[in-house]
Amino acid sequence: MENKSIESLINENFVYAKVLDFFGVEFYESRNKTLKEVCAEHNLSSEQLSAVLENSRSERAMDFLALRKCPVALVIAYLKHSHQVFIKDALPFLLKTVNRLNGGTTSVLKEDLKMILPMFVEDFIKHIYEEEDKFFAYILDLDSYLTEPNSRNPLLDRDDFSIQEFALHHHDSDDEMAGIRGITNSYSLVDLQDVQLKVILQELKAFDDKLQVHARIENDILFPKAMELEKRAKALFRTKVIQN
Repeated sequence: MENKSIESLINENFVYAKVLDFFGVEFYESRNKTLKEVCAEHNLSSEQLSAVLENSRSERAMDFLALRKCPVALVIAYLKHSHQVFIKDALPFLLKTVNRLNGGTTSVLKEDLKMILPMFVEDFIKHIYEEEDKFFAYILDLDSYLTEPNSRNPLLDRDDFSIQEFALHHHDSDDEMAGIRGITNSYSLVDLQDVQLKVILQELKAFDDKLQVHARIENDILFPKAMELEKRAKALFRTKVIQN
């Protein structure tokens, strides 16, 4: 591996670009150098870096069926962790790489990405924090109300909030990557030679795939659990009202 060029390594597995970036190697400026040469320049151990590159292949998400069996608080913790990975890892790398794109035969696509991606990231992060502050917090309050005798009923504080309505809106806005998918021809690499664009499009596709898994967890696991909690909380509240 150490005698291969950076560009050939990235063409084998685009994830290597992010790993190299983590170690301070700007892959697009070192594309014609070998891994051994880059390690010497950055005072890195080629053996250790090769091991990290190989291990990067084995990244796996939690099994969907296992997550379905988890209590709602753990599902939310898993989703919030995914949010942080998106915000602190995937999106900063994409923005950094897009901002350093140079002109060339595919300059129209490059300029489109430079304009659209920052707007997408801003809207996406805003959506994540709204979801956590409103929806996730409401579900956790419902869970506490049902499990802790002295906790306050969240239905009293948020009588204008409906999980069902939130779920319907969420389904409508699931495909957040549609615009980017459109300008990149669904991340097509056909006739594409620019290594930076190759990395960006493959990173975008990987991010899109993760978002679809994320949305499936929310739609097929979290929302049903949340609506069941809300139903039970309303029933418990009615019982307490009758008893009083």
